[in-house]
Amino acid sequence: MALRRGEDEAGSALVERYRPFVLGRLKAAARARNWFWIDDIEDATQEVLVRFVEAVRAGRFVYRDESQLKGFLVRTAFYAVMQRQDDHLATWSPDDEQAVARLGLDRVGEFRLPAFSAAAFDTLGRRECLEELYRAVDSLPVARAQVLRLTMLGLRPREIAPVMERSANAVSVLKTHALAELREALAETEFEANCGKYFLGERT
Repeated sequence: MALRRGEDEAGSALVERYRPFVLGRLKAAARARNWFWIDDIEDATQEVLVRFVEAVRAGRFVYRDESQLKGFLVRTAFYAVMQRQDDHLATWSPDDEQAVARLGLDRVGEFRLPAFSAAAFDTLGRRECLEELYRAVDSLPVARAQVLRLTMLGLRPREIAPVMERSANAVSVLKTHALAELREALAETEFEANCGKYFLGERT
């Protein structure tokens, strides 16, 4: 709240508080995923924290609890890393199959949900559940999968609209249908029984 009021000291305090968390996650993910294009982890960490502060100031992030805040930082970190990957790829020929293979890409520039889950989460059960969730997302029709991927990056319909070349209302409708189809797909599996504790909270 202080940061949104324009108190710069609050932004500095938040940056210092969460710098170790972001730095630790980026270091672990870079090792696990061979993100060799990140040549300066400290600089990448600072970029993530700057994006976080900007999101708070602009009202794109509103604090609910510590878990939600850290989740936002993880998504922001992954998005920043993928942007750096895209920048790195700009120096390669798109026909260079060896370069693409070295980067471990399926398609250049695509947000890879399984890679996100493998890099971002430490708990095996949660990671496996996320991988199952993301496989279900990937099984949806292209547009529905895309709107959910962008939503998982923390983007709102009005921010997704120009990316998908649709109106914000059309994106909202598409998102609603995508979530409904995702729920149906997961209902046919043991996802709720096995993974509900991670996504639905404790049940009585």
